[in-house]
Amino acid sequence: MAATTYAFETRAAFACRRPVGHRAPIGLRQTSLRARSGTSANAYSVQYGRVSSVNGSVHLGRSAARAGLQTRSMRPVMSAAAPNMTKAREVTKVVETNGVSVKVKLGLDGLGTVHCDTGLPFLDHMIDQLGTHGMLDLSVSIESRKEGSREEDVNNAVGAAIGAAIAELGLSDSKVQAEFFSPLDESLQGVLIDLSGHPSLVYDVTIPTKMVGRYETRLMEPFFAALVKEAAIKVHIQRLTPAKNCNSHHIIEATFKAFARAMRQAIDKMDAREPQANAILGEKARTAAIHRQTGETSIDVDVTLDGLGNSQVSTTIPLLDRQFAEIAASSGISLNIAAVGDTYIDDHHTIEDTAITLGKTLMAALGDRSGINRMGFAEVVVGGARVHATLDLSGRPHLGFDCDFADERIGPYDTQLVEHTYQSLANNSGMTLHIRLLEGADSEDIVVAAARAVGQALRMGIQYDDRRAGKIASSKGVL
Repeated sequence: MAATTYAFETRAAFACRRPVGHRAPIGLRQTSLRARSGTSANAYSVQYGRVSSVNGSVHLGRSAARAGLQTRSMRPVMSAAAPNMTKAREVTKVVETNGVSVKVKLGLDGLGTVHCDTGLPFLDHMIDQLGTHGMLDLSVSIESRKEGSREEDVNNAVGAAIGAAIAELGLSDSKVQAEFFSPLDESLQGVLIDLSGHPSLVYDVTIPTKMVGRYETRLMEPFFAALVKEAAIKVHIQRLTPAKNCNSHHIIEATFKAFARAMRQAIDKMDAREPQANAILGEKARTAAIHRQTGETSIDVDVTLDGLGNSQVSTTIPLLDRQFAEIAASSGISLNIAAVGDTYIDDHHTIEDTAITLGKTLMAALGDRSGINRMGFAEVVVGGARVHATLDLSGRPHLGFDCDFADERIGPYDTQLVEHTYQSLANNSGMTLHIRLLEGADSEDIVVAAARAVGQALRMGIQYDDRRAGKIASSKGVL
């Protein structure tokens, strides 16, 4: 199914890689990025070729890379810097369209408090995602509804009213672009927002069923079309996993979450919020240590989430050591791993049990996950390999792994075990993780790029955000 385009072609477009069996284009190219020189002072040298900038990492174009420039990441917590917007930060709008009058109250500086009663329960649930994940105070109510009006009229009027509130706050007056990727189990959605005015929507989403509960899934498109038109913003919505393999509820909810978080990213760019150390906002150290003993392996792992990116990793498997050290360096965590196992049989047990223990240690260090971003993503280039990782520290383990290796082995290392490493890590950390190869063929470059991308995404996910005031980033209130 081709994408539906309203009014324009987006300046920043999704990159297309079509692996075997996948019909949907995947990836989102960056625009308007900045570079910084320097190398990371870690056990392993991490030199980023290209990384998504939204999560604090940086980007170098090909000319800069040829010139020998290198990049390093920044620490992962957003400060409570005062907003620099001059317009009002809260607005109430009443919009009437097609016989339906909708009242919306939208605030940019709240805690993500949502009150919604549209008469469409599933739509109410999705609007709850907008407020919770965008940290927007949002109240939506139907003021009047003409006899004979349809649910589609209500749906579209709500979208228009929310868009009108966004426009009233002056968000479309800037030149800001922002993106976000949101996973929900097997589903992965990407949203790019451009606040430079001239409303337009590219909608490239296929939903496999006609209904979710009592909600017609076809109504998601006109909802966003109405919102975008009234808000005078540019939006590109992209499904990044094949629809036939995805739950319709998950596709829609992931879309609303991605839109909400992309909008918050855009607002934060306008506010020039700066990263600072986790320790400034964290009330207690986030550390954990676990020993795991089986008849096949003996594993010790200790993690400090608010660390320096340093690591000491010894598993007797050099490429596995490299992967975990890259994750530590890219995420900023401090990591120690000591593992011995029956590698005289093969590497499988040691790799699996080390990833299991690391996952359990991460879960213990995260605690109840209150106050953190929870979601993160990054794109990394190593050599000719470009890999994108997206994660959600949701407590819902799932791995989507879309990387093909041309080589069965990298030296003695079995490349089949790369996917198994991340499966074991995701299962035991309660993490939803999607890793996608966008381009490249060199197997070792892919392995290293994947590790760095996962680390960058983890850094974004574990960071505190003081605006959440210790609340869990979920409409359920618990993960």
